[in-house]
Amino acid sequence: MKNDLTCGVVRDLLPNYIDGLLCVESRQAVDRHLANCSACAAALTAMRVQEPSAEEQTREVDYLKRVKLRNSRKIIAAVVCTAVVLATALLAKLFLIGTPLQPQSVAITETAVVADTLHLSLMSVGSGNAFHGWHVETENGVASIYARDVLVSPLHPSADAELEIPLEGVREVWLGGVSGRLLWQDGMVISPLVLELMDARAPYCGDPAASARIAEILRLPDRLGSYTFRLQTDKHPYEVTLEFGDEPTDEQLNLVTCYNLLTLALVDNLESSLFKRPAYGDPSMTVNVGMELDGVNETVLPALVEEYNTANGADWEPKASIKDYTRSPADLQRLLLILDSFYEAGLTN
Repeated sequence: MKNDLTCGVVRDLLPNYIDGLLCVESRQAVDRHLANCSACAAALTAMRVQEPSAEEQTREVDYLKRVKLRNSRKIIAAVVCTAVVLATALLAKLFLIGTPLQPQSVAITETAVVADTLHLSLMSVGSGNAFHGWHVETENGVASIYARDVLVSPLHPSADAELEIPLEGVREVWLGGVSGRLLWQDGMVISPLVLELMDARAPYCGDPAASARIAEILRLPDRLGSYTFRLQTDKHPYEVTLEFGDEPTDEQLNLVTCYNLLTLALVDNLESSLFKRPAYGDPSMTVNVGMELDGVNETVLPALVEEYNTANGADWEPKASIKDYTRSPADLQRLLLILDSFYEAGLTN
């Protein structure tokens, strides 16, 4: 049979020839060519010499397996180390380092000003939290109280703190910085009720939610029983009215009077605030008790301030308008003290 394969074709076929991958016809053709071509036969011999033996191949496979095993162990060790580092960092974050104190996580249990120093007693709202690293930073008359919040542990077991903040040259004291909670301003310890009422200020009495919000802050729904709520905004004087369904007690009348006065102060364009109640002895009739803004400013407010000064040995001057008491939390705190001194409505307890 004619040998029609060239040396180039045979050289290309030799790897498959060695591995036994050629068909019968092609293998026979290569055999005939190798029988007559010493150069290709020599190339075949060289390839077979370079080909690793079965033992060498086994050793190579074993080596690769060992390398793979070592790499797998390194990967597992790296993963474990990473997990340990992350767990350690998390535990350190929770129990050692903590996060910046959030004002809502702290309860102020006692406040007092003694010898130009603000004394504070604080505790954690959550039973599982503690604080550490308490410090005060003062800048431009504003003192800011900071701390770190962590989980209770032997490292930081205390959820309470006793702080003393010198007030010389200080206008305001804040818990957690000026974006946190105001504690003291211009000589007045600021209560949470004052901050809620300041947030409830409204420019227009036509917003029922604003007046209702003031009522909710003073807990009127719980403390007054049945009453209805009405606004008049179609003519002057702009007015808010509370009407009792049942005859109120003296305590309830005092509370609603405080509500009327505070609503006049907190709603910018409100001109009149009144309540209606059943007439004593004749529930079929109603009695209207009104608070006109001008009358409050000219008569009621000066009388209340004088009463407070007499009872507390103070020398406060009444402001021109009751609305002026909402210019700052300190002013509104003074107004609550004045009202509570006369009406005993529990506004400063």
